[in-house]
Amino acid sequence: MRALPLRTALGALLLALAAPAAQAQVVPQIDLGIAGGVNFASLEDAGTLDLDNSVGYHVGAYADVGVLFFSARTGLYYFSVGDLEGAGDNNDLKFLSVPVDFQIQTPTPFVQAYVLAGPEFRFPSDDIRGLEKKDVSTVANIGVGASGGLPLFGPSGFAELRYSYDFSGFVENGDENDIKVNLVVLRIGVGI
Repeated sequence: MRALPLRTALGALLLALAAPAAQAQVVPQIDLGIAGGVNFASLEDAGTLDLDNSVGYHVGAYADVGVLFFSARTGLYYFSVGDLEGAGDNNDLKFLSVPVDFQIQTPTPFVQAYVLAGPEFRFPSDDIRGLEKKDVSTVANIGVGASGGLPLFGPSGFAELRYSYDFSGFVENGDENDIKVNLVVLRIGVGI
């Protein structure tokens, strides 16, 4: 019996190791988890990482479905925006948020960098200065992040920085009373 050349043996070993990974990429991965973080009124406030300048916080749950280098994530989050300019005495706005993020990820094995974009729908939970509030506010999100975990075995998680641009605001009437909430959001999520 003749021994295989070293190059052939290494090639066969690499092919055997790559085949299960390639097959796993075709099967959709579903990730459920909890997430939360802080919100800032501007990129300048977020850049200082001074929690005295933070606008508020958010907590919630998410579901992520991914295939190959593409992923879609949605969730339900409770936001407390904190001191809101232009809202008078009742300036602590709270709302429920449902983002729908579409992500393009790097095809790396343990940690994937990603960019995201997608709509978000916000449902105010408070009265706003006694004004007539909208039932829903429409927002657009863009962001960057990194996710990772041990395939099939370990916990997963992500950390991201996102910017939310509010198109419609929370108030039904008028330009001067239109309260739009644009946010810089730092979020960390952990799979369960």
